[in-house]
Amino acid sequence: MKAKIVTVFFLAFIFGFGIAGLIMKDRGFSDMENRTLAQQPEVTGEKIINGEFQDSLETYLSDQMPLRDGLYSLKVDYERLMLKTFQNGVYFADDGYLIQEYKENTGLVDNNVRYINGFVEKVDVPVTFMLVPTASSVLSDKLPAGCLNDDQMKTVERVKSGLDKKISFICPVEELTAASKEGQVFYRTDHHWTAQGAYAGYKALMKALGKGAADADYEYNTFKGEFYGTLYSKAPSAIQQADTFTAPKNPMGTYTVEFAKVQEDPRTLVGMYDVTKLETKDKYAALFGGNFSHFTIHSNAANDEHVLVIKDSYANAVLPYLADSFSTVEVVDMRYYHMEEQTVSELIKAKGITQVILLYNVDFFDSDNNFLWLD
Repeated sequence: MKAKIVTVFFLAFIFGFGIAGLIMKDRGFSDMENRTLAQQPEVTGEKIINGEFQDSLETYLSDQMPLRDGLYSLKVDYERLMLKTFQNGVYFADDGYLIQEYKENTGLVDNNVRYINGFVEKVDVPVTFMLVPTASSVLSDKLPAGCLNDDQMKTVERVKSGLDKKISFICPVEELTAASKEGQVFYRTDHHWTAQGAYAGYKALMKALGKGAADADYEYNTFKGEFYGTLYSKAPSAIQQADTFTAPKNPMGTYTVEFAKVQEDPRTLVGMYDVTKLETKDKYAALFGGNFSHFTIHSNAANDEHVLVIKDSYANAVLPYLADSFSTVEVVDMRYYHMEEQTVSELIKAKGITQVILLYNVDFFDSDNNFLWLD
């Protein structure tokens, strides 16, 4: 009888999932994993012979497996209960933090430094580069014992020593460490910094520029709904503490955001926030609606300097503060600014830019290969 019961459950499991896989509609995107899922591969003789079809089929069946998200979350819960401290590039750290693994890619770092140096040779305006350490460095005391992270500060020193001397370099590790003693500077479930962390970085940046922070009495709005970020997508767990998404508001500030491409304009911005994104999993995308190749922020700030921010997504949380310091802020994201009518150096001349700010986090600078478009 026991053998029969086991057999019935085994067959129900195998055939149940098989039938469900056949009748269920394929998903195009996983909110849980925040990525596009593989679709049914094309069958050709050539692809079968070279093995491409078999590999694609394996990926497709894995991505479209019924109950995939729930089963994966169950797996992570089990491993956490077994006191494992690492899953899919994420450490389970103290105080409910998920902290991304960091491994230095020295070759790519050196290449990116060379691209920046080559860019600086083509412009005749001041360039400031702020490289932001992430939670794996600032909150390293929360990491589990024996973790094998590389030291981000060694990467920072490598970048600093390789940069052209004309570039003003800043790493706000001390400011973020101090701010972390007073509040939450990084999200627990997301790789980004919070509004409070971004403000600490903003003040450090303005000091490096020889200016004071904006004299604004910020209100911090905490938006309804639980926020589970990118790191949660890598290691989802029912026992994980959720974040809340907060964003600053200057009651005296007025802003308009002009998108360079009409198709990129979310057309729902309230000030600098796309409130429709608050209804999605990725609430951090409420900042300007996400990442775009080029947009411009106009504000009522007294300083009429025209600055250009070349950035990754970390800068999105700093831009609302910068908009209170400069009346015009051009924003370029090299991940999407490819083959444009103007190179970045041409854009600087055309727009009358007076100051260039590069703002990246260490994880991104260590892994991105889009700096080759910086020209």
